Amino acid sequence: MLIIIQMRRIWFLMLILIFALSGCVGTDPEQATEVVNATPTPVQTTAKPFPVLEPRMVYVTIKGTMFNPSELNITNGTSVKWIIMDSGPYVVNVSGSQSPPLHKKDSWSFAFNKTGIYEYGCDLHPFMPHGRITVI
Repeated sequence: MLIIIQMRRIWFLMLILIFALSGCVGTDPEQATEVVNATPTPVQTTAKPFPVLEPRMVYVTIKGTMFNPSELNITNGTSVKWIIMDSGPYVVNVSGSQSPPLHKKDSWSFAFNKTGIYEYGCDLHPFMPHGRITVI
């Protein structure tokens, strides 16, 4: 008996929905003619295009406990991405910032937003020759 009552409720709700939607479907032929015959108005834009600077990225690979290239000259706002090509772990340290432990094919980026000369190295390999980045 409960199932029959629930089924009737569902049918009743579906009928209400059908009647409600049927009022939304009709079109007035005069309105349709107006819309079809309407001519589009050209849109005037006053916005001027402006250049969008692409983010700059420079790459340094680490292989054989060497940075390649070991010295870079970059402009302010450039990011440097270190990419590990060795199987051993590395931790890049530059300007007081430190990467997490990086393994083969891992990478880490640092954005240079101030001019100056930056020395960088690997905390896990202190004997490794340091690199130098000059930001102009």
